[in-house]
Amino acid sequence: MAKRTGPVFPALHLRRLREITTVLVKYGFPDVVSRLRLERTVAMGRRLRLRGRPRPWGTRAQRLRLALEELGPTFIKFGQALSTRADLLPAELVAELSRLQDQVPPLPPGVAVAAVEAELGEPIAVVFREFDPEPVAAASIAQVHRAVLSSGEEVAVKVRRPGIETNIERDLAIMAQLARLADRYLPDADLYHLTELVSEFARSIRRELDLSLEGRTIERFARNFAADSSVKFPRVYRHRTTRGLLTLEYIHGTKVLEILPAKEGLDPALVARRGADLMLRQVLEHGLFHADPHPANIFVLPGNVICLLDLGNVGRLDRAMRTALAALVEGIVREDPERMARALMAIGRPLRPVDHRQLTRDLGELLDAYSGVTFSDLQVGPLLQEAVTVMRRYRLQFPPDLMLLVRAFVTIEGVGRQLDPSFALIEQARPVVMAILAERLRPAALAARAGEVGREMAEAIQALPRDLLEIVDKAKDDRLQIQFVHRGLEHFVQEMDRSSNRLSFAIVIAALIVGSSFVLQRGTGPMIFGLPAVGLVGFIAAGVLGLWLAVGILRSGRL
Repeated sequence: MAKRTGPVFPALHLRRLREITTVLVKYGFPDVVSRLRLERTVAMGRRLRLRGRPRPWGTRAQRLRLALEELGPTFIKFGQALSTRADLLPAELVAELSRLQDQVPPLPPGVAVAAVEAELGEPIAVVFREFDPEPVAAASIAQVHRAVLSSGEEVAVKVRRPGIETNIERDLAIMAQLARLADRYLPDADLYHLTELVSEFARSIRRELDLSLEGRTIERFARNFAADSSVKFPRVYRHRTTRGLLTLEYIHGTKVLEILPAKEGLDPALVARRGADLMLRQVLEHGLFHADPHPANIFVLPGNVICLLDLGNVGRLDRAMRTALAALVEGIVREDPERMARALMAIGRPLRPVDHRQLTRDLGELLDAYSGVTFSDLQVGPLLQEAVTVMRRYRLQFPPDLMLLVRAFVTIEGVGRQLDPSFALIEQARPVVMAILAERLRPAALAARAGEVGREMAEAIQALPRDLLEIVDKAKDDRLQIQFVHRGLEHFVQEMDRSSNRLSFAIVIAALIVGSSFVLQRGTGPMIFGLPAVGLVGFIAAGVLGLWLAVGILRSGRL
């Protein structure tokens, strides 16, 4: 029987891997651990459950959420990232993962002070006139303290948790290898592109770990909206900012939903309109947007000025994506399913051939469901989510930043309607989209784009002879290789291996039975209870092995 060997992990990761697999078994995923060939990593107390069935309580989606919560910050954030991928994952799983909460206790005051001093390289008393060791906000990666610089400015000091980067990098390395194992051993894993999802998540969380990058992002937002007096971003104190520490102007304002009922000088309806306009301009004009605009990150200052906080998680859209997105919104506004279909094909990556006519018909039916609904009653969130469902049916994979945008639009629309029940995001979007499209149709803009296309074509034509020559040279030297990738065969190979092992076992048992029968018939050799000892032992061995084989088949659930 072939020996089943498990994958090899670095020794430094084995303890954490054992924690992960043990939690998976605890929450009813022994089948996954077994398929990934990680049974030996499970703590002994849980190992006995590996051949059992998942616990009957809760759905798999619910149990996965609980497992991720127990595994800590990296896995919670990964689950939150997956909750935005409605284009790839089942709706039930997306809904459950969206409930994940990133709640951790704050650092002890002494630890927080030591972390700040380690980043600054000098005592807190030298840098700050005041420093409150109790945080005003705490999250899994960093927490925020109020302080006053020695020069007198009131600031918010965001400090990264000690050791968090090392822990996250360790978890990312394990997650990457688990994703590769899943792609290899789990049936239908290729439908979810786990390796790609883990890689995207790793890039995102590494950006979030670099607080100096968040500071530069805030400054870029401030430059983008420098001419708009209705928007404010906190000042960044660069000389007091490092990878693990961000020092910002302290913002005194009102959280956006706390202005209800309307406080003196604040207009909830105006704030809703300004917030929507700010979001649309971030997306369609600048291609850089706040990816997590929940109410706690939106403050309102006197004069109905909007201030966005916590810009560690942002999305980016290139010019082509912004153009396609504007065309999609225009298609919704004009109720034009053909335009919507073209825009979605430009936005998404088809994982299989797409029937354009059927896609157009499905989008037409989607628009018909909203026919007769006034703009003031039309909710963009549900419409976008239904469009994503259509895209999932056609296996159109969206860029991850676009899925962040869908979630951001849903959040902004919800906040807007809480501020003003008559708020309509699509009505706010129409003039912005039309202005952007009109700007792109100006002769100067058309000429500029034509020049860009011409330059790209010239570069491609110049590169063509070189590329062809390289292909010919490789063919001459027998270095030209064509790679074929077979997907989905791993499960088949495993089953064939298991079946061949069982067949070999059965042949051995049959041989024992036949040989023992001959010995018993001859009646020679040492006797036990009047029967030849060799034949009797052979029958007993065949019986034990046969029982073992039968139990193994019954446990597998496949007769």
